[in-house]
Amino acid sequence: MNPIRTEHFIWSEERQLSRVHPLSANKRSSSMNIDGQLKFESNRQAMLSHEKDLVVPKTRLGIWTDKGTSWFSTSEWDLFPGYYQKDSLLVSHAYHRKMHLLVTAFDRPDQSNLGFIRMLTLKNQSDRELSFKLLLHQQSLLPQADEHVTFFVPEERALIHHQQYISTLVAARFSEDVAVRYEAGSFERNWDDTLGTIQFSPLASGSSESMIVIDVKMESGQELKGAMWVVSHDSLTGLEKAHLAIQQELIM
Repeated sequence: MNPIRTEHFIWSEERQLSRVHPLSANKRSSSMNIDGQLKFESNRQAMLSHEKDLVVPKTRLGIWTDKGTSWFSTSEWDLFPGYYQKDSLLVSHAYHRKMHLLVTAFDRPDQSNLGFIRMLTLKNQSDRELSFKLLLHQQSLLPQADEHVTFFVPEERALIHHQQYISTLVAARFSEDVAVRYEAGSFERNWDDTLGTIQFSPLASGSSESMIVIDVKMESGQELKGAMWVVSHDSLTGLEKAHLAIQQELIM
């Protein structure tokens, strides 16, 4: 079984993304500053490999089954980071060999260039039903900062990380029938790897980590789509505007 999609599939997805957010190289180079470009590039590379030496912020992806947690950087996965790239769109694949689960990520900057949007497509390529939890682990933007607080904002369905002079918002959206949990605080402290559960923690003082846990059940051949985004700003008002703009952009 070939886990990688055809070029036709990628081009069709690219056209859908283009209708939402035109991929113009000229517009990108004129509007994105160097610092923003570096942050975006580091996020795109860290999406699958989660290398420790990459520039923060890091967003670690993985799944949990009854066999435990499996991050995309572990040996169960075949990784194809940067499989396809055009202008500011980067397509990457992660394929779980035993589960025959294909995860495809389409990364691009948001319109305000304050962060990135990651469109996710999960495909069950096995001949059986799959049940697992998709894990999104957001780590510190400023690991050496003295001030850390992370909290969940229910009305926005988002987590906010505040460190010294900068705040980072993390959010995810899937279909309404998919359960999504947002928890603030340390992964090591809050996550129970035996049961696949996370401690209720809407506020974490002294921590700059958070977790988004998504319950997934997929029939054989089923495909599930969703999105996540990470944006940073020096004010909560700026974060709120960027968060709203991304949601409006995604439903266009």
